[in-house]
Amino acid sequence: MSDEETEELLEEIQENQVLTFGEEEKINTTSYLVFKAGDKNYAVNSTEVREILRNNEVYPMPFVPPYIKGVLNSYGVPYAVVDFSYFNADMPQESRLFMLLKNPNNISIQVSEIQEFHNESEVTVKSLTNAEDSPFFTGAISFDDVTAPVLNINGILERIRSDLANS
Repeated sequence: MSDEETEELLEEIQENQVLTFGEEEKINTTSYLVFKAGDKNYAVNSTEVREILRNNEVYPMPFVPPYIKGVLNSYGVPYAVVDFSYFNADMPQESRLFMLLKNPNNISIQVSEIQEFHNESEVTVKSLTNAEDSPFFTGAISFDDVTAPVLNINGILERIRSDLANS
């Protein structure tokens, strides 16, 4: 994905977080950013994404779980890099594309590819019947022939905290 395409995608995310009808009426809508981690599709609520970076240097850290690749620097702020493919029991990635999440823990998700952006009206949203079955996902979205689990950022953070406490 070129720098220009990345910039266009980020602008589209910001524009579509709130749709405006008329001058005073605002309607909030959920929008999703669809990405690949390894060879699998995933989605994240776009309000959870602060920024998308590419080609940043990742500095390794000792004594962390293997899915934490290290830290990257974004405007002087360190972000822990989580290889979501490896986190989700798949193969580690070598990608240099990162989604910085909006959370006080400064977590970034290493992804293989940013794919698409969808508003809630463009997808079928499926909820999980039992959140204990998969604490890392809130449900899934479907569009065209694609189904993408939606990340549960809080569940992912809980697992990271637990793994760090035990390492």
